Amino acid sequence: ASCMMLLMQIIPMMILGDESTWLQIAVRSYLAIFCISFVLTESRIPFLQRILSPHSNWILRGFLYSFIGLIGMEQDIALKVEEAALSPRSSSSILGPGYGTLFATLFMSITSWIMIGVGVLYTMLGLFCMQGWYGRMEKAHGEKVREWRDKKKG
Repeated sequence: ASCMMLLMQIIPMMILGDESTWLQIAVRSYLAIFCISFVLTESRIPFLQRILSPHSNWILRGFLYSFIGLIGMEQDIALKVEEAALSPRSSSSILGPGYGTLFATLFMSITSWIMIGVGVLYTMLGLFCMQGWYGRMEKAHGEKVREWRDKKKG
């Protein structure tokens, strides 16, 4: 979900760089930074886990995912409004927006809903204290892997 949201922020900056306002570029840049931090956090690299410690709390992570999903929904609505306002001058016909706009809004909608769903899931798991349970399971699994490696070597 974070990778899709990252693409959703970077591609318009590359394609529509000259047409975007400084506010749109700033919001997309911030969202891209958040998405990169989420991707790095989810990669479970120990060094990065210490650096990105605010993302270690599942409740906070859930709120951040949901927030970014809601901003994505707002960007989707803004794209639809902009397309409707520019419809006489754009490639849209009397039948509606073009395929590019339809694909972009569908991609943005799906990505935003996935981000919100992941955020709600993280928040609920955090509220039900599943993060501690997951940590204990991860530790037990790590011990089993080390034990298996030791048996394999010896």
